[in-house]
Amino acid sequence: MSNGGETVFEYEMIPDSADARLFVELSSYGADLSEARHALALASEGNEDSPLRDAAAYLIGFAALAYCRTFFASNVRKPLTDHISIPDELQDLHRLIGAFRNTTIAHSQSELAITFPVGILDAGTLRVRDVTAATTSQTLPPPLVSRFLALLETVDELLFEVTEPVRQRLIEQLGRSNRAGMVAGGARPIVINATDADFDPRTKRSRYPTSNKLHWSSTPLSGQ
Repeated sequence: MSNGGETVFEYEMIPDSADARLFVELSSYGADLSEARHALALASEGNEDSPLRDAAAYLIGFAALAYCRTFFASNVRKPLTDHISIPDELQDLHRLIGAFRNTTIAHSQSELAITFPVGILDAGTLRVRDVTAATTSQTLPPPLVSRFLALLETVDELLFEVTEPVRQRLIEQLGRSNRAGMVAGGARPIVINATDADFDPRTKRSRYPTSNKLHWSSTPLSGQ
């Protein structure tokens, strides 16, 4: 369909099926991998004058979390490694990123983050002035960040290889369906508007989602 030379598209939900649910699952891994790649790219862009330099460690930590979401235990999808096999030459790095997520980012129990008790004394009299705590932490070294990014790219390519046949089957199924009826029926995700007071992270998404809850702030902006 075109309108004045400009193509206009109709967007419809693919009907529920085993392939549709598999496509959702595989595509959700892709979303996590994209977040991880974007975070690493931002971490690598920071120079001495960039605000990203101070955020680099946090971005690398988030990238590890996003990557590990794809293959750690979940109540709503299988591990990505049920669909693809990590190449042998990347297995050690794959396990290292998982350990980094577990012991450093998620649970703070590795030597990469250590807190020391420090006494502050007057240099002349050695009188106690204060007691404080000093924490030193470190993230993945730059060479490991580069290898991590290469791992993400490889896993993303492997994911594409298993996703593309499913996508092609859905295209074929959609081609055989009553598309005019689908457009007339207007099958689209339901948007549920909610306030920030209704925010609840303890939910489980459906394997075939039909709605999306959007939380809006119920607190007026200052000056309004």
